[in-house]
Amino acid sequence: MDARLTDEQRLLQQVAGEIAADASAGWTALAGAGFVGLHVQAGPGGAVAAALVAERFAAALTPMPYVGAGVWTPALLAAAGAGEAQAAVEEGRLRFAPVLRPDLSAPARDGEEGVAFDAEGADAGLVIASDGRLRAVALGEPARGADLTRTLRRVPADAPEQRFPLGRPLTARDRIRTEAVVLAVLAADLLGTAQRALDDAVAHIRERRQFGVPVGSFQAVQHLASHAAVLVEGARSAMRHAAWAATELPEDEALLAARQAKAACSTAARDVAETAVQLFGGIALTWEHPTHLRLRRILLSRAVLGDESAQYRAIADRRLAPAGGD
Repeated sequence: MDARLTDEQRLLQQVAGEIAADASAGWTALAGAGFVGLHVQAGPGGAVAAALVAERFAAALTPMPYVGAGVWTPALLAAAGAGEAQAAVEEGRLRFAPVLRPDLSAPARDGEEGVAFDAEGADAGLVIASDGRLRAVALGEPARGADLTRTLRRVPADAPEQRFPLGRPLTARDRIRTEAVVLAVLAADLLGTAQRALDDAVAHIRERRQFGVPVGSFQAVQHLASHAAVLVEGARSAMRHAAWAATELPEDEALLAARQAKAACSTAARDVAETAVQLFGGIALTWEHPTHLRLRRILLSRAVLGDESAQYRAIADRRLAPAGGD
């Protein structure tokens, strides 16, 4: 694996950053840029591209549901061979939201109450039935969450089914590969949020003066910022490896790398965001600055498909399984 970004990948980051910064840009602009289902369209290395886009969108706190509607559901549709629905999603004519359990730790089971994640503008929620088939279900009322940049919708256990051509049943391998991609992109979302929180905090302590000198000149403050920077760079390495592995390695190895990245980025992002709050002081907890919004986004992203504790348990189960076992 070559961890260096290519010129094409850097250009992709730039375009994603410009779209994220444009308050008037909507889902149509996102689809028109080819970002919806990007990881499917790009083939090998596509998850890296999607992760770079997710990182930029998270840094800008964009409310566009990129992870759920732009990556997760296109991945499910592609795995199921639902070409018609996939094309409509990638063109921006149709939008689905993945349905998770109420604690967001895993996909909801067919016939149980759930929460649609990243449901802004969604036409329906996607549930994986017991036979592996995708089912589109009607969405219920909005659900309140800590993250104010994302939309959650309740999905009742008896939510009526919406009729869409959703392809064949997913195999176990399909689901593993999809989970690896989604975890890697969630790790990128966490990283992007943490990086921007740190950047804003460092800019603040360079300008903020106390006792006639910049706050950033104090050694205790420098140590906090330096430690946060180390956490961000370590998380970046884990995320980029996971995004590469998501399409380049066998399913089980890809999922293991993705779990490691999700755990690393969850821990690092939480610690970095909390450090940013300390560096800003009281203003970070008010509506005068978006630092608290970044911390809120991180707390939700940590929970989706399991926080670091859940990932470490899954990694341990895999690593400590008897030889030849599942």
